[in-house]
Amino acid sequence: MEDALKQKDTLERQLRTLQGQLARIPAYDPDEETRLQAELGAAAPYLAGQVSAWLQALACSPQPADYFRNPIGFPLLRLPWWLEKTLRPAPDAAFQGDLVASTVSGYYFIRLLDNVMDGHSVAGEAGGAIPEVRLLPAAGFFHTQFQTPYQRYFESGHPFWEAFRRLWFDAAEVTARDASLAEVRRADFDRYAARKVCAAIIPLAAVCYRYERPDRLAAWARFVEAFGAWHQMWNDVFDWSKDLRHGTRTYFLSEAARRRRPDETPAAWVVREGFAWGLADLEARLAEAAALAEALDSPDLRAYLDRRAARLRQQQADVAPGLEALVKLSRVMR
Repeated sequence: MEDALKQKDTLERQLRTLQGQLARIPAYDPDEETRLQAELGAAAPYLAGQVSAWLQALACSPQPADYFRNPIGFPLLRLPWWLEKTLRPAPDAAFQGDLVASTVSGYYFIRLLDNVMDGHSVAGEAGGAIPEVRLLPAAGFFHTQFQTPYQRYFESGHPFWEAFRRLWFDAAEVTARDASLAEVRRADFDRYAARKVCAAIIPLAAVCYRYERPDRLAAWARFVEAFGAWHQMWNDVFDWSKDLRHGTRTYFLSEAARRRRPDETPAAWVVREGFAWGLADLEARLAEAAALAEALDSPDLRAYLDRRAARLRQQQADVAPGLEALVKLSRVMR
């Protein structure tokens, strides 16, 4: 117990350190969300009110920027900064700020489409649920805000745009294919569900092409896809109960359906072997991502992965006693 408490204290200190580092990155402007909403409010005031409620719901906070401040979230805004630090001593804060503005809008564009395809709703300002399909007109605003910053740095014939189109169309394709699956097998997960983060490679392509280092892009892209697979699996394993309640189709729950005994519920399978199976998969995927990160020469990225590994170990330690108790109870009740 004492060792577990020490590990937890260490992890909390590491997370506070990471939050402080994130706040000091000049490119990360907490007011970016405010400007984004102000621009939408000026262009489409009725739509802006509904979108504001949606952004707060995503963040589970009155401050939508809190969503991107999460120190254990996918490092969407930090990856381009870390990449640029490997290419030059001091990243260009103005350029990185434009990448942040673009990436935030691009994320909202993809998330809105994804939620609409899943039939989600959001609470309205006056109460009641608003089907997210009614927010779909905001996709045009988000897409414009996503693409416009790149036009300041790359003329129409620049090689960057070929990478942009390839990655953007690939993101659309894998999202559509993932949504069409009745069940998710490992090959499906690796080919489609885990690759929905491939649009995160676009700002990395911008960094590489701006500094005439397109040769660096492939290695970073491989890492993003490997870590994206780990991150998606992490969500699947630790959110399985919520996914089961909401009828969300995931690789983890698909494996539960295939592996559980004929008289066994998905929850019972998780207790008996599913959680351990999921953790083993997570450990293997994180090791693969860490090996790919070694070739990227980014101390910040390696430190981030170390923190995620520590967090995973702590989550395992937190869950283990409860699972052991449930296993013993199930044996007694047979």
